[in-house]
Amino acid sequence: MNGHNKIQEFTVYIGNVAPEVTKEVIYELFLQVAPIKSIRYPKDRVLETHQGFAFVEFYNAADTEYACKCFNNAVKLFGRILKVRRANAGGGASNSSAEASNLSGLHGGAKLFVKNVDKLVDEQALGKIFAKFGPLLKAPEIFHLKQNQLRCAFVYYTTFEHSDKALAKLNNQMVMNSCISVDYALREDSRTEKHGDEIERLLDAEASRRQVKLDI
Repeated sequence: MNGHNKIQEFTVYIGNVAPEVTKEVIYELFLQVAPIKSIRYPKDRVLETHQGFAFVEFYNAADTEYACKCFNNAVKLFGRILKVRRANAGGGASNSSAEASNLSGLHGGAKLFVKNVDKLVDEQALGKIFAKFGPLLKAPEIFHLKQNQLRCAFVYYTTFEHSDKALAKLNNQMVMNSCISVDYALREDSRTEKHGDEIERLLDAEASRRQVKLDI
C-alpha cells in the first residue's frame, strides 16, 4: 500500500457538519473511539468559513472502520446528523487510480456516461468533442447495450470542473445524426449510485487546492 492509499484507508469523511461545530469539537468526539493522527477542516478561501465537512485521519484501518460504525447517522451536533464514512469508500479509487493520481491528484471519478452515440462517431472523434471542455484522463470507451442496439461511451475527465461543463453543454445535444444523453456514470460497485457525489468532489477540490484551503 503506497502512502496515498494508506492515508485514504485510515481517513474518515464527516459530512453534514453544522457551522457552529469547531475543530475542537470534532477532535473531542472522535477521540472517544481511537487516537487521532490529524484533522482537516477545510475553509472557503474567500469567506473564511468552514465548508460543512471534515476529514479525520486515524493510525490504522480498524479504528477508521470503528469510527464509521459508531458515528455514521448516530450523532447529532447542533441539529444536524453527522454522515461518516471512509474517505475512499464508494469509488474513491478506481481501476485507473494510478493514472488518475498523476493527472488529477486523486481518482477517476469524473467519469461520464454518454448514451445514443451515432455509429459514425468513433473514439477519436468523440474524444475531440469532449476535449473542448477540458483535458481527458484517457481516451473514451465506446460499447453497446440493449443487444447491440444502443451505442454508448464512457468519457473520463481529470477534474469535475471540466466534466460538469461537458455535461451541461452536451446533454441532449445533436452529435452527427443522434441526440446524445450525458450523465455521470454509475460507480463500479453500485447499481444506483453515480460518480460525482459530494465526497469525490471534495477530495478533488482538496487535491487541486483550487477552491478550498485546509485548516490543519
